Amino acid sequence: MGRIILFTGLFLLTSLAVIGQRGDYQVGFKVISTYDSSRTYKPNTTISDKLHYRPIEIDLWYPAYITSSDTTASFVDLVNLLEQRSNFYDDTRTYNGFTTELLQYICASLNCTNHDTLRRVQTKSYVNAKPIAQQFPLIIYLAGFNGMSYENYLLFESLTKKGFVVASVSSIGRFPGNMTMAPEDVFEQINDADFIIDYLTKRNLASQDIGLVGYSWGGLAATIMAMNKTSRIKAVVSLDGSGQFAYVDEEENEKITRIRNASFFKPEAISSSFLHLDSDISKWNSLPDSIYNITDYILKDKLYLKIDHSTHEDFSSLSIVLKDNKTDSKYSIIQKLTIDYLMDKLRGENFFYKNIPNQGITKQFSQPTPKSVLEPIKKNRLTGAIKDRKLNLPLPYVNIGILNKDVGTTSNTKGEFELPLLESNANDTLRVSMVGYEPAVIYLKDLFKKQRLTLNVQLQERTDELREIVITDKKLTKRVLGNKTESKFFGGRFASGDLGSEIVIKIKIKGAPTYLDTFSFNISYNEGDTSTFRVNIYEIKNGLPDKNVLADNILVKISGQTGKIDVDLSRYNAIVNGDFFIGLEWVEGKSNSGVVFSSGFANKGTFYRKASQGRWKKFPMGVGFNVTAKY
Repeated sequence: MGRIILFTGLFLLTSLAVIGQRGDYQVGFKVISTYDSSRTYKPNTTISDKLHYRPIEIDLWYPAYITSSDTTASFVDLVNLLEQRSNFYDDTRTYNGFTTELLQYICASLNCTNHDTLRRVQTKSYVNAKPIAQQFPLIIYLAGFNGMSYENYLLFESLTKKGFVVASVSSIGRFPGNMTMAPEDVFEQINDADFIIDYLTKRNLASQDIGLVGYSWGGLAATIMAMNKTSRIKAVVSLDGSGQFAYVDEEENEKITRIRNASFFKPEAISSSFLHLDSDISKWNSLPDSIYNITDYILKDKLYLKIDHSTHEDFSSLSIVLKDNKTDSKYSIIQKLTIDYLMDKLRGENFFYKNIPNQGITKQFSQPTPKSVLEPIKKNRLTGAIKDRKLNLPLPYVNIGILNKDVGTTSNTKGEFELPLLESNANDTLRVSMVGYEPAVIYLKDLFKKQRLTLNVQLQERTDELREIVITDKKLTKRVLGNKTESKFFGGRFASGDLGSEIVIKIKIKGAPTYLDTFSFNISYNEGDTSTFRVNIYEIKNGLPDKNVLADNILVKISGQTGKIDVDLSRYNAIVNGDFFIGLEWVEGKSNSGVVFSSGFANKGTFYRKASQGRWKKFPMGVGFNVTAKY
């Protein structure tokens, strides 16, 4: 748990809340720590081991009486729970310092100047305040992938003010706790939620009126829970849940498809009222629209609403945690829809449907779709080989991709390649390129017209003028430029199957010319795969990587190593006269490179492209790439 690869003021009532009153309640917060003795957590242990049975941590928000001695939790108190639990659930490593790095990550995502501003944020949740002696409807919140309660605490406070008890269920998989896309890990979170329902209702801490709310991956978990615990759940709200969409990453898409095809995945079995709130804009503008709509398969009371112009991040409290006006946001609309829906379904209020805004929301009442929607989109496979025109020898690690689209690959050591294409790619342009060679451009409509998806290309070696090397006896200044982080907690990696994808950072030089001696990066985690990467150095045009200044391939082979890796650049005549981009391109390895590069919060100019001819996109944090330079 805790590995990330891959997001006020005080209100006093003039009198104590009256039981049954419809006005806002004050908010109490406590953490309940217990165990589920029906499940073993750490394998091959005895009952004396603190991790033998499944630990359960319940973050509980509830209507409360507030006295002058009660104090509120800070936002950092909630974030720090993740560090504490990471150290408890995973005894194979330590997570000390995780809180600070997570605050830096959140700050970077929000474009704030100093993460200490997050330390000053106070919640409206009074720690261990006295609960009101009344059984309120229970909302079980299932957190996003490897997430927990800090990600949506503002929603919990708002629900509690309206008379709900909210229990947040962290996203914790099998030992050592990391959530994965394996069904076994998803069901760990679901079983945690089921245990918490029993724990709270048997102790009269909440009523038997139960609703589920899940964000992102937790939305999928909530949906599966509603399929398999049909008698317990009255209402479900999926906040941009992962059960709805398709992943661009082929391996991840296969995993989500396996879940949808599993025997436990039965949308038609859901008997509770179901609301799916969907985002409109992906962080990656090339992601496809949903090709699987969960509401199409639900036979009972269901509703699909798309929040226009919203992103996935808008469904989390983190999107507005630093905003003074928290009502003017997409999140406030999402929060109001969620609360109104649960008030309707669990408390008998009848204003949800009347209060759905007429603008900014797309409504869909759908009927079951034929099973054919589950069939994969038909793909064609373009195969071929790339050779040197003069020598007729195979060229390894050549970039093959569709211009300005996230579709591409690299040739193997024999110059061979295979690229999946859709029928819609018939009007696209394919580009074949390699350092030191003239690129080739192929119009795919010609191949589709001939119904011959094989391609043999010969590249002409480029005859560039040799760059002049200036030899001087002037003493040069030597510095390390870029991001030197060696973080153990935050990292970047190449997505599964994305041969030809690149990660680069922008580096500002101190003087011209600048001679590059060494390129360095840190590997924080490695699954043991043998992978080959290519170092690329780009000039800058319009703020993006442009021409590659190198004349030769600089290849780095990684085989299980972790720690700092240094690449000698001095023998490649690597000279720059202005700011530049430098980074790595994944050119060889299995479907998942398995290598995680340390990332941090200095030098936030990290850019990524999914395929060699695709568009560059910017990340809010910095991958730990740096160069030793002389000028």
